[in-house]
Amino acid sequence: MVSSTLIAAPIADTVFSGGKVYTVNPKQAWAEAVAVKDNKIIYVGDQAGLKAHIGDSTKTIDCKGKTVMPGFISAHDHLIASSWTSLGVNLYDAKDKAETLKLIKEYADAHPDEKVIRGIGWVADKMGGPPTAKDLDTVVPDRPAILLDFTIHDAWLNSAALKAANITKDTPDTLPGVTYWVRDKEGNPLGAAIEIQWMQAYIDMGAWDAETMVRKSADELFTIAAQNGTTSLLNPGIVTPNVKDTHGGMERDFEASVGMLAELEKKGELKLRVQAVPFFKNAKADPEKFVKFAAKMQKQYQGDKIRCDFIKVHPDGNWNAQVSPHLEPYTTGKQGAFNIDPVTMKAVTLAANKAGLNTIIHTDGSATGRGAIDAFEAAIKAGYKDTRNAIHHYTWIHPDDHKRTIDLKIPVNATPNFYNDWSNQREDAYRLLGKERTNTQFGLYSDLAHAGNSVSISADVPSTQPSMQAPLFCVEGAVTLMDPTRPDESKPFPETRKPMTLEQAIRAVTIDAAWQISLDDKVGSLEVGKLADIVVLDKNPFDVKPTEIAEIEVAYTMMDGQFTHTPKDKDIEAESRDEFLGTGEYTPKTSSYTRPSKKAQEQALIASFKFLSTFCCAKGYAAPEGKTYKEQLIEELLSTSL
Repeated sequence: MVSSTLIAAPIADTVFSGGKVYTVNPKQAWAEAVAVKDNKIIYVGDQAGLKAHIGDSTKTIDCKGKTVMPGFISAHDHLIASSWTSLGVNLYDAKDKAETLKLIKEYADAHPDEKVIRGIGWVADKMGGPPTAKDLDTVVPDRPAILLDFTIHDAWLNSAALKAANITKDTPDTLPGVTYWVRDKEGNPLGAAIEIQWMQAYIDMGAWDAETMVRKSADELFTIAAQNGTTSLLNPGIVTPNVKDTHGGMERDFEASVGMLAELEKKGELKLRVQAVPFFKNAKADPEKFVKFAAKMQKQYQGDKIRCDFIKVHPDGNWNAQVSPHLEPYTTGKQGAFNIDPVTMKAVTLAANKAGLNTIIHTDGSATGRGAIDAFEAAIKAGYKDTRNAIHHYTWIHPDDHKRTIDLKIPVNATPNFYNDWSNQREDAYRLLGKERTNTQFGLYSDLAHAGNSVSISADVPSTQPSMQAPLFCVEGAVTLMDPTRPDESKPFPETRKPMTLEQAIRAVTIDAAWQISLDDKVGSLEVGKLADIVVLDKNPFDVKPTEIAEIEVAYTMMDGQFTHTPKDKDIEAESRDEFLGTGEYTPKTSSYTRPSKKAQEQALIASFKFLSTFCCAKGYAAPEGKTYKEQLIEELLSTSL
């Protein structure tokens, strides 16, 4: 029998030493060193024990007092195919109609080769009401132009765009009074499309270019996420204009996108582990057929880097636009409406769980929250108790349903900046739902953490700008209830809410997020035998002020034993981020988050609410054989409530 003392310790490929190691492992919270061999962690402990794992070929990272932690995990960011909504001219900083038109003209004149002029950021109040094609024709008379408003709910088209998309007096409104074209007394479209009425026109006029937009978005956003310390991602829906065509375009885009990730993995270029999730967003879609597709994808992708273990149900719209359904009306009298009703939510959830898939349900309104909880309770009663079914957003929830969430231990993902005073949230909440409801129903995710529920936090890019994707940005928001982009102006909101502790918030971007995306046995904490997903921070989050957490720089990111970000990558990542944001005025440091200038903050707001607003009510279609896009759009959308 050979003595264990004679068995040589495995020699590491890489070791991290000379810093503080926060493991997020309750059995060994702090350590001094970590060793990695191949793609796994082989040692977590003190400096003395590390020596046995160092050989002639071992690469030593001298952390010099820095902090080593598990790689960060995003349980909700759309980093595959979402950057197309940011294209074109930035109109957010325009003060009025005249300045808006001036910016559009300058952009159009500077880009004579662009076949379609795009842009984003106009505000109806600044324009004196819905803008018109006649106005836009004065600055872009020669080619189609489509400009999205700052919420991306509405769009402004010129006459050339209306003509290219064949929008006429006879073009029906999807849902009169909710999703429609602004018209004159004779019924002629005036150029403004309300509540995503514009989506099909965007495709028909030639503004959508799938070949370049999908790959470019993934390349840029994965690089930024790795620079932010992210190593794993749940991507809850592939964002393309085909998102509503559940059994056609959505499936094709999903398969192509995940196939693209597989190609990157094969080349050794995939920077994030990915749980890719298909959308269920069409009330007419067949739950069983949808689940059958998702199960096929799950069977095909079961590796350590690419998996498809979830489906997502997207039942409602954006509360800021008074679209999401509430148990009690908005202060304006509007009620909101379901896109996917509670009966269908339950049917999809049960079918998915039966097939071995987990279900995510997006909830913005309190009525949607109740429907999601009902669906998950039904799944538990049906015997599906070991699923990772989760509510994402949990924006407004009735107190009775909040208690049910706690009692049923339903996991929740939240975006801290969706519930603080960022981008006029405080004023909108009080104005549209009242102070009492805001104090008792809005942004209750931190209460769940204190109650012992599994809570993950993430940015939901592109509803927030890419630099806000940084998990440490989300951590700061969760522990302060403030907007990290405005440290001198933001105040804790809602005032009645207790913020998460730092320990809870770090768990929300590591082990709790890993559990929610079904990877907790592989990542989320620094333990021997787990995969080597590691981040090195310039400062210890426990040693800085809560309002300084977002500014902590990420020195190194390692995923699967390979570095995806090091200090030498700074210039490449800055170039990528500048290109994505479309401005040379914002040059980030290699940090999780750097508070930008006022101009850069305005640029950030271009991305604000984009995905949340757009794809809560998006109407993108790929027509089946034998039908035109427009025929399919009319047939399906007129039969679907929003």
